[in-house]
Amino acid sequence: MAAIRTIAVCHPQIPFSDGGQERLSGGLVDAFNARGYEAALVSVPFRWDPRAAIGRSCLAWRLLDLSESNGRPIDLVVATKFPSYAVRHPRKVTWLVQQFRQVYDLFGTPHSDFGDGPEDRETREMIRRIDDRTLGECTARFALSQVVADRLKKYNGLDSAVMHSPPRNADRFRSGAAHDYVLAVSRLDPLKRIGALIEALPFTDRALRAVIVGRGPEEMRLQALAAALGVADRVEFRGAAPFKEVVELYRHALAVFFAPYDEDYGYITVEAFLSGRPVVTAPDSGGPLEFVEDKVTGLVVPLEPELVGERLNALHADRKWARDMGAAGRERVRDLSWDTVVDRILESA
Repeated sequence: MAAIRTIAVCHPQIPFSDGGQERLSGGLVDAFNARGYEAALVSVPFRWDPRAAIGRSCLAWRLLDLSESNGRPIDLVVATKFPSYAVRHPRKVTWLVQQFRQVYDLFGTPHSDFGDGPEDRETREMIRRIDDRTLGECTARFALSQVVADRLKKYNGLDSAVMHSPPRNADRFRSGAAHDYVLAVSRLDPLKRIGALIEALPFTDRALRAVIVGRGPEEMRLQALAAALGVADRVEFRGAAPFKEVVELYRHALAVFFAPYDEDYGYITVEAFLSGRPVVTAPDSGGPLEFVEDKVTGLVVPLEPELVGERLNALHADRKWARDMGAAGRERVRDLSWDTVVDRILESA
């Protein structure tokens, strides 16, 4: 088979949204180019409402011709997230970030708006068929975490190799002196459960604050929650802070709170560890639990306000303990490398 020179990284884009998926796709393009390959990002906007838009989004990827560009062959495509892996190519590797979870593990929970009506049943079956076929035809399949790999096996019967990702610009994260705040960096969405940090503050020392970075549909509710609990003066909402500012916030945080519901992976955990910060997470948080070991690299705490507050107080009272767990976390992620990711993808293609 011909040598690989040109690579298309396929990325389904939600316009005006920026998160972990964007960092992964951009980091992968950067990593290929740094190794002397010619890589580019291929994006197609994704909509899921109305239901018919999901099928059209899948079809848009299926109809793309990525065999060549401007007369030059594209030697490899790397798909990432639903529905980018519907693309056709004789050398298609998928590094699976996420399927359309609303019809899989989130179905039947408050986090999915799919019900048992005829249109929803038809859409669910369509998505499953598309995933079975288009993921099944890949040259190789990797999963971003064990959580993602387990879902793919459970719902589609397909195997995949787990391949963790470093964050983009991993060398920018540094450890510094800890200040009196717990940091949360996330899209403000119900699945991220940032409210659990605010609810814990009444049970912590008044000197301890929360700094929240991110935007999303939960922002106004979270601000109202802080006011209702009498802790608004101890919660700082930074909005969509620039990367340089976020790096500094990581550097000086006492700890990082990241307790989403069944997260696929969670760059926040890795970024916190690279910054030498322990992570506070929950027993049902999914991906972060592949890195956070209770009382070793962070704390795994049921999201009961008084219990979370008690654990945060313990960190606040024992800075050495917090610092030691952060150092153990940094050791846990020190071998994550974009070079390893590139090598594994190319070897599998």
